[in-house]
Amino acid sequence: MTTSPQTSTLLSADIRLLGDLLGNIIKEQQGEQAFELVETVRLSAKDRRTGDKAAAARLRDVIDKTTLDEKSVLIKAFSNYFQLINIAEDQQRIRVLRQRERGNRLEETIDGAIAAIKESGYDADKMHELLNQLRLRFVLTAHPSEAKRQEVLVKLRRIAQMMTAQEREHLLPREERQLTNALAEEIEALWQTRAVRSQSKTVMDEVNFGLYFVTSVIMDTVVDIYDEFYASLRKHYPNHDWSDLHRLLRYGSWIGGDRDGNPNVTTDITLAALQTQRDAARAVYLEDMRALLDHLTQANEQVGATQALLDAMTESEQDIETDYVDEIYREQMARIIVRLEHNQYASHTDLLADLRLLRDSLRANGGKRVATGKLRRLIRKVRLFGLQLMPLDVREDSRLHLATVSELMAHYGIEADFANLPEERKQAILTEEINNPRPFFPPDVSKFSETTQRIVRTWRMVAVAHERFGRESIDAAIASMSQYPSDVLTMLLFAKEVGVQDDLDIVPLFETIDDLHNASDVMQVLFDNATYADHLAKREMRQQIMIGYSDSSKDGGYIASNWHLYQAQKKLSGACESCGIEVELFHGRGGSIGRGGGPTNRAILSQPAASLRGGIKITEQGEVIAYRYSNEDIARRHLHQVLNACILALGNVENDNVEEPWFQAMESLSEYGRQHYRDFVYETDGFLDYWQQATPINELSKLRISSRPAKRGSKGGFAAMRAIPWVFSWMQSRAIVPSWFGVGTAIKRYCDSHPDGLETLKDMYQRWRFFDALIRNTELDVAKADMGIAELYSELVDDEALRKQMFKRISDEHSLTKDMICAVTGQSSLLEFAPALQRSIERRNPYVDPLNFVQVALLRELRDLPEDDPSYAEVLEKVLGTINGIAAGMKTTG
Repeated sequence: MTTSPQTSTLLSADIRLLGDLLGNIIKEQQGEQAFELVETVRLSAKDRRTGDKAAAARLRDVIDKTTLDEKSVLIKAFSNYFQLINIAEDQQRIRVLRQRERGNRLEETIDGAIAAIKESGYDADKMHELLNQLRLRFVLTAHPSEAKRQEVLVKLRRIAQMMTAQEREHLLPREERQLTNALAEEIEALWQTRAVRSQSKTVMDEVNFGLYFVTSVIMDTVVDIYDEFYASLRKHYPNHDWSDLHRLLRYGSWIGGDRDGNPNVTTDITLAALQTQRDAARAVYLEDMRALLDHLTQANEQVGATQALLDAMTESEQDIETDYVDEIYREQMARIIVRLEHNQYASHTDLLADLRLLRDSLRANGGKRVATGKLRRLIRKVRLFGLQLMPLDVREDSRLHLATVSELMAHYGIEADFANLPEERKQAILTEEINNPRPFFPPDVSKFSETTQRIVRTWRMVAVAHERFGRESIDAAIASMSQYPSDVLTMLLFAKEVGVQDDLDIVPLFETIDDLHNASDVMQVLFDNATYADHLAKREMRQQIMIGYSDSSKDGGYIASNWHLYQAQKKLSGACESCGIEVELFHGRGGSIGRGGGPTNRAILSQPAASLRGGIKITEQGEVIAYRYSNEDIARRHLHQVLNACILALGNVENDNVEEPWFQAMESLSEYGRQHYRDFVYETDGFLDYWQQATPINELSKLRISSRPAKRGSKGGFAAMRAIPWVFSWMQSRAIVPSWFGVGTAIKRYCDSHPDGLETLKDMYQRWRFFDALIRNTELDVAKADMGIAELYSELVDDEALRKQMFKRISDEHSLTKDMICAVTGQSSLLEFAPALQRSIERRNPYVDPLNFVQVALLRELRDLPEDDPSYAEVLEKVLGTINGIAAGMKTTG
C-alpha cells in the first residue's frame, strides 16, 4: 500500500506520540535509569541493523549483565511498544483507505466486484444466479495462537479508538490535552497489567474471547456490509428485486465444540458454550431494543397502525402493563422485550415476525425513515445471527470414532476385530448397520472404555443441543484425520443412532499430503454408496468437505502442501459436479503463512474457480481474530476484500487460463520441495534435538494461552505435535522454517533440469494467481526471517557439530530461497515491489531484536535450572513474557 508524504508524516507523528507517552510511563514507573537502559538497548539494536559489526556484541554484553528485574523492564518496554506501533500502523492503513475511498480510488471492494461482473456482460438474472452461489462462512476457532490476554486487547482497543477520535474530530486545545491524558492513563494501565496469564485458559474463557469480538465488532460490521452490498446491487441493477437472496455471509464457531485432542471440551462444556452464545445474542438484541424503546415514541393520535399489528397485540396472551398505552409502537416493543427476556421465542423467525409487524406498520403509516433506520438494522441482525448467534461445529478425531465402533462391534458379536478388517468389508458392515433399525449405542456405556463413553456422550449431546437450541445450533460434525470412506460412514452411523442424520453435515477432514491426494477417490466411493446417497438427498445434495493446511504443511512442506490442496480442490469439485452434488469446501487455514495464512482474498482468487460454487468456509484462528476484528474499519476492509474476491472468482472475470505446462511444473516443484523438506525434518539425524534446543518449543507448552494441549494425546513424538506450536516455535527464533524451507531448492532443481525453467516460472508468476500467491506468501516470511537472530538461537544447542550442521542447512536454504524468489519475481531484493511491507519489517526489526537477545539469555539460564529450583518459575515467567512480546513484534504466532 503506497502512502503519500503527508500520511507517512502522520504515521511518524502517531508513533512518536505513543512512544513518548510510553517512555514517560517507563520513567515514572521504573525510574530514569531503567529508561536509559531501554534506550541503550534500542540504539545498539538499531546500530546492528545499520551495519555496525560491533553492535551485536555490545547488545549481547549489555543484556547479559542485566538482572532479572532489568530484563523484565526490557521485555515490558519493547512488548508494549509493539502493541502501540501495531495500533499506529492500523491507523495508517485506515487513513490511506479513507483517502482512496474519498478519491474513488479504493480497490478490492464489493462495489468494484459487482461493477466488474456487470461490465463482463452479466444481466440482473445472471447476477442473481451467481450471488445465490455465494455462501461464505468464517469459523472462529480457539487454536492456541493468540498470545495477548483479553484484558490487554480491551485496553489496546480503547487506545485505538482514542487515536481515531484524535484524527477525525477537530479537537480544541483543552480536548487535545484531555485525550493525551486519557491515552497516558491507558498506557499506564497497560504497563501495570500482566502480559501473560497467571493461569491456563479454560474453554469457557475461549468462548468469551470469541464472543467479545462477535458482539462488539462483527455483528454491526456485517450489517453494514449487507447494507453496502444491497446499495451496490440497486445502483448497478436498479429495477431488479434482490429480496430473496440467501445469507451471503455468515459466521460459525469451533470454540467449545472442537474436541479433537482437547479433553477439556466435554459435553457439558459444549452445551454451556451454546447457552453462552444464546445469552450473548439476547443481550445484544435487548440493548438495541431498549434504544428503540426510547425511539419509537410516535403518538397514537399522530400515527396510525396496520390492522395486522393491532390484531397481533389484541391476540397476544401476554398481560403486560406498560406506560405506553398512547404509543402503540413503543408498547409493542416493550412486549417484545419482555418475551425475549423470558426466553419466550421458540425461534428467531418468531422474533422476526414481531419486529416485521412493527416495521410494516410504520412503513404504511408515514414512518418510512424510522422503519428503515435502527429497526431495520435490528431486523437484519436477528436475521443474520438468529437466537443462537452462530452455529457450532463439533470436531473429533476419526481414530477415536474407529476405536468406538470397533469396541461396540465386538460387544455385539458382529465383528471381533473390526478395526483391522479390509476397508471394503468395513464399509459393507457400516452400511448394513446404518440401515438396521435396532439401537447401536447401549443405553448404559459406563462399562465401556473412556474413549467409547466420550464418543457416545458427544453424539447424544448433539441430539440434546438440537432439542434445546434448535437444529442450527450444531450443523456440522467433522472427523479430523479422515482417510477412508469408512471414517465418514462411521459418523453417519453415529448421527443416525441419535436421530440427527438429516439435520447436520457429515464432514471429512483431509489433512496429510496422502489424504489430500486420495480425497476425491474416497468421496466417490461414498457417492456410489446408496445409503450415503440417501443421506445426501435429505441434505439437498450438498456435501461439506474440509481440507487442512496446517498438517499438510507440517507433513510435506509449504510448496507440496499448497499444490496438493489446489489439486484436491480441483478433483473434489469435479467429482461432486459429476454426481450432481454441490460441494462446500471448508478451508482449515491458520494465521501464519506456514499454516495457510496470508491475505484471504488472494487465497480465494488463487483457487480453482469451480471450488467456490457450492460455498466456502474458512477458519479464522487466534491472533487473526484479534487483528481483523479489534477495529471496525479493519474488519470492514477485510470483509470487502474477501467478498470482492468471492464475486470475481465465481464470475471468473479474471480467468487464469492455466496452461498444461504449468501443471507439470508444479508437479515437479511440489515433489522437489517435499523431498528436500522431508529429508531435513524427518530423515536428518538430530533434527528433533536441534529444534527442541534452538527454539522455545518446550517452553511454549507452558505458555498459558489455550485450553488445548500442545500434542494430540500424551504419547508420540514429532508426529503427535500440533502444527501450531511447530510454526510458533520457529517464528520465535526468527528462522520461520515451515513456510519456506524447500522452496528455494525446488525452484533451483526445476530450473537446472529444464532449459527454459526460469522463464516458465516467471510466466506462471505473472499470469497464474495460484503461483503468484504461493511465491508472494513465501517471500513475506523469507523477508521476515533473520538468520543472524536464528544463529543466536542455534548457540543454545549443546552439540557443536550438530549446531553447525543444522544451522548451515537452514541458512543455505534461506539464502537460496531468497535468490530464487528474486529470480522469479524480477526483483533485486525481497519485497522491492511491496515497499509498505518492507518498511513495516524494517521499522520493527530493531525493536524485535532485543527481545530475541533477552529470550536467548533467559532460555540459557532457565535450561540450567532444575524445575524445583525456587527461581525456575520466575525465570520461566520472563521467558513467557518474551514470547508474548516477539509475537506482537512479528504480528503473528502460529
